[in-house]
Amino acid sequence: LIHPSRADPIRRLDIVALWLMPHQVKEESPGKRISNMTPTLLVSATVCALVARSASAFGVPEHSISDVSGTVSDQRRRFLQSTAAITVASWTGGKSFTPWLSPVVAEDTVTETPPPPPPVEVVPMKRFVDTVNPSLFVIEIPQRFFSIRRTFKYDLPDAKTGKGRRGGTIFSSGDMSKAEVIGVERFPVQNLLEEEGYNPTGDLSTFTSIGDPTAIATLLLRRREKDKPGTQGPALLNSDSVALSSDGKTLTFSLRQEINVQKPELLLEQEGMSELFRTTLAKATLTSNDGQMMAVFASALDQDFAGPDGVALRKSVESFVATDQSAKN
Repeated sequence: LIHPSRADPIRRLDIVALWLMPHQVKEESPGKRISNMTPTLLVSATVCALVARSASAFGVPEHSISDVSGTVSDQRRRFLQSTAAITVASWTGGKSFTPWLSPVVAEDTVTETPPPPPPVEVVPMKRFVDTVNPSLFVIEIPQRFFSIRRTFKYDLPDAKTGKGRRGGTIFSSGDMSKAEVIGVERFPVQNLLEEEGYNPTGDLSTFTSIGDPTAIATLLLRRREKDKPGTQGPALLNSDSVALSSDGKTLTFSLRQEINVQKPELLLEQEGMSELFRTTLAKATLTSNDGQMMAVFASALDQDFAGPDGVALRKSVESFVATDQSAKN
């Protein structure tokens, strides 16, 4: 190297810049390098380098003008190349480039896309239209369900008493492998009240005119309990589920009952539970306008009702419509 006292001014600035550059970089922690150059020295070295390169590219001292070779464009190119190199070296202390900011960890910025939810199982449905004369109702039921419309005289409920060999049931549907059942019943409103000791008078065309909706749901529950199988415990009315339509002609509610299990230890081993419960959705309607009440009951075991089958049974109850018979009479 030329001694600073003997070098031309431009060379002196180059030497000062190189002298100011750090010679080692210490590591504070793995992956983080810190130069031993203070911020003041770092800025000084960079400024000296920029001044020296600018002077050599755009203005040459008079005493060395005879030694200059090459065009101005070559000098500018060399100026840009050398300045970039010196600047990067001043940042890194002469070693490999290390960003001032800590490297961003990919897991901090990249959010894993959650897996798509499993497809929701939808139970296929079919529409059942009562073809018996007169046609009494329309309902949608799961496609896999069997369906039986009672037509034999002694199987049908009596028009005045609402009783028959099948009780008041005129339609049955279900899946016996899962103990899922849908039933449609029909009986006179007056008979329902008389059996409970009431003497009905006046308008009986709406539930509002008959009485309290919860009390009516309780009467329907009692009537249904008379024909229940012996393997089932008493059904309990969910009073919070009782709802009446705005026109007062449709009443909905739900029931829950325990199934008697003879071998709970075997059921626990096979199904992982020692108790069985059945949930029933009910809808009673007076829209037939002929003095008869029609009701649909859809039930399933709790474990099945909690899944897609429960959604299908709810659709069946909601779809049930009793055909208006007033025009036919």
